[in-house]
Formats: sequence, C-alpha cells, structure tokens
Amino acid sequence: MNNYAALVAPQERIANIRTKVGRTIQEILLRESRFDIYELLGSIEVLVGSKIYQGLQTSSSERFVFALTWLAREVGTGGFRQYFINSAGDFWKDVLNGLIAIGDADGAAMFRETLSIFPHATPSEDRSTRIEQLDALEETDEATLSDHLNKMTARYFRNPFPKWELVFSYVKQHPDEFDLQNA
Repeated sequence: MNNYAALVAPQERIANIRTKVGRTIQEILLRESRFDIYELLGSIEVLVGSKIYQGLQTSSSERFVFALTWLAREVGTGGFRQYFINSAGDFWKDVLNGLIAIGDADGAAMFRETLSIFPHATPSEDRSTRIEQLDALEETDEATLSDHLNKMTARYFRNPFPKWELVFSYVKQHPDEFDLQNA
C-alpha cells in the first residue's frame, strides 16, 4: 500500500462505477450518451486511483486524468496552497504533462507560472519534502509566497484548467492508453 488512501474512493463507490459506468475504457466510452463527460472522467479517475492505491502500473495518460481531477478538487476547495500541501500535489508533473498532452497551452502556462515559486520551478513529488519547501519559502518571504499562491488561485478561478472537453477528447482518441480492467 502507499500514502494515497485519501485520494481513493471507497470500495462501494468503485463497485458502483464498475456496475453503472463500466469496467473498461471501452465500456465507459460507450456510456457517453447516458452520462456527461464529468461523470465519465470522474469514473476513470476513481478507477485509476484504485490502481495507484493498489500499486498497479499506470500509464501517463491514466495518471494525468487522475492528477487533473485532483488538481481541480484541491484548488477548487482550498487553492494552490492546499493542493501543494496535500498528497494530490505529488502528481504535479502528471498535471503539467497532461495539460501539454491535451493541448491546453493556457492551462500549462498558468500552471508553470504557479510552479515558478518553487526552487527551479520544481516542487518535490514527495509530500513531506514539498511541505518543507513551502515552509522554507514562507520563512524567507511569507508575503511573496502568500501573494503568489493567492494570485494564482484567483487566476485559476477566473480561468480554470484543464479544459475538460480536451481531456475527454484525448481519452476518446487514445483508449489504448487506459487499462482499467484490474482497477
């Protein structure tokens, strides 16, 4: 097991998704007329989260759907500070790679600008180390850190990313990159 229990849906929700939406990417995509893209992408995220928690191999495409979903949740409820403090921030590279893969240039630029507060614009992928990075930045110049994260959070709310239609289009165009059977 790993440290991602907080990012994983309860077993009953996973079972419900398997029953109602599908066990494979092909089954999920066939439900497009019955569910909106947010429900379908959320179902993919839940199944990928189960794979991550079980320590199963995941593709970069699976991880970026998972990572983009958690970025939206964390920033949406507590801003970028919350995102970087929580386990979802471990997947920041997957967010950036996903934004690039789907062609969301504005989102990628805004996320890069958000990352720029970290040394070399590279937060740690380890939560504890990333919190230490934030603590060090706060000790050096609390106002700059706070202003930057607040400014980027406000910009995110004015122009949220990713563009979910691009994410769903990517999934539909690359179903072979999603192996959800054992999730």
